Amino acid sequence: MVVACKYKTGKILGAGTYTVVKEAQYIKTKQYFAVKIINKKTMEGRWDMIVNELNILKNISQGHRYILTLVDYFESINNFYIVTDRALGGDLNSRICQKGSYFERNAINIVRNIIEAVKYLHDKEIVHRNLKPENIIFRTQDDESDILICGFHLSRIIDSDILNTICGAPGYMAPEIFGNSGYSKPIDLWSIGVITYFILCGFEPFGNEGTYEEIHDVLRANYNFNEKSWKKVSDTAKDFINKLLVIDPDSRLNAYQALAHPWLTASSNFNSRKGAIETG
Repeated sequence: MVVACKYKTGKILGAGTYTVVKEAQYIKTKQYFAVKIINKKTMEGRWDMIVNELNILKNISQGHRYILTLVDYFESINNFYIVTDRALGGDLNSRICQKGSYFERNAINIVRNIIEAVKYLHDKEIVHRNLKPENIIFRTQDDESDILICGFHLSRIIDSDILNTICGAPGYMAPEIFGNSGYSKPIDLWSIGVITYFILCGFEPFGNEGTYEEIHDVLRANYNFNEKSWKKVSDTAKDFINKLLVIDPDSRLNAYQALAHPWLTASSNFNSRKGAIETG
């Protein structure tokens, strides 16, 4: 057993249902990281989630610029610790809620980076299964900061087993998750479609409470661009969303196809638009 005295913990960076993330300084080098502290008692019976997240991070860590890097892991009598990059820019959900919807020029950069990371995951046969704005964090507070994909406790490496567990964030789960035929990589692209919608207008297409009505809307892909906030958004952006929020997963864009969509390849069209964030 390795004890936690290698690190000195500081301020809280974030918190989840079963975890707290703190700033941590490696005593030997004085370098700063983030440490996820997981209480063993509260996670009793759920250790498979921790083991899974650790295995996923070992598999992908340091392999991509936009994916959280695993630095270290260890345990004490009461807690388990996962040490990663320190990201100080908050998450995408907080940025949108605080500042408003993004101009397309800036939204394109964020969405492209998310898909680049997901393409890397899919090439390694990993499905994230929990893509949502809270799991997209920023390395710094700068508007042009790199994003980092995190939250891999629900992720799975695809093997001979069909994925069929109903899991994920309400409002971001693809229709096939609620069916009986299983699902795979396309669920992540559906989630990216929802995220893109949220970035561009400031609200989700299906809500996020997981009510029967919301699930019914997801199963029918019942959303629209009728609100006045969509009047300033290009038809190309709407087409991109439409090709991700497709009920049939086989007809949905994959990561490679999404990156080749004109909305992501013609960002120069938006360079004349000033400002990073639009409020209101």
